[in-house]
Amino acid sequence: MSKVAAAAGTVLIVMCASVAQASTITIGGIRITTTLVGNAIDMDVTDLAGGDDFGLFGDSGANRAFGFNVVDPDNFVTISNVTPGFSYAGAGVTNMGGGIGDFEFMLNGPSSASDATLPLHFTVSRNGGFTSDSALYEANSQGYVFGAHLHDLDGGEAGFIGVSMNDVGQHGPGQSAPVPEPASLLLLGTGLVFTAQRLRNRRK
Repeated sequence: MSKVAAAAGTVLIVMCASVAQASTITIGGIRITTTLVGNAIDMDVTDLAGGDDFGLFGDSGANRAFGFNVVDPDNFVTISNVTPGFSYAGAGVTNMGGGIGDFEFMLNGPSSASDATLPLHFTVSRNGGFTSDSALYEANSQGYVFGAHLHDLDGGEAGFIGVSMNDVGQHGPGQSAPVPEPASLLLLGTGLVFTAQRLRNRRK
């Protein structure tokens, strides 16, 4: 019995380690997802399946593609794994454009709306790491946590979207939810096989 209990405990430990925190907001034809992976945060911006074909653009002046803030931004934040076609605007670039204020971190996209592109993916890291994806939900002076320069490739409409904390509450969970990670699911499967083997050996 003790061996079976130990095996079950192993499975429970693996199950607890097999989830990551994630939050999703759907607004203005796009979906913004933040996912805690290890001690870094992955961000994905995609357009909605089955709807208009949206993109992000803007790489000069006050027209940037995407902006966001970080709780405790002075702790050596780095941006990596950026989708080709986008780039980190660099330190000191803060104005998103469209009257939605400054953001601590900005990404450039293509300069022409005709070249607007999605999806956008990047990873946010910092010294000491993150313990929650909510570290990217930090409002700027205008009350916005994210800013996007949106172009509707089907309708040809363009404009700035500011995602506020109120939008988070209305259009997305705004709470961390468990999301299985592929590698951890493999560990979970291994644990289940181990448990089944133990039970079979005990019956024999």
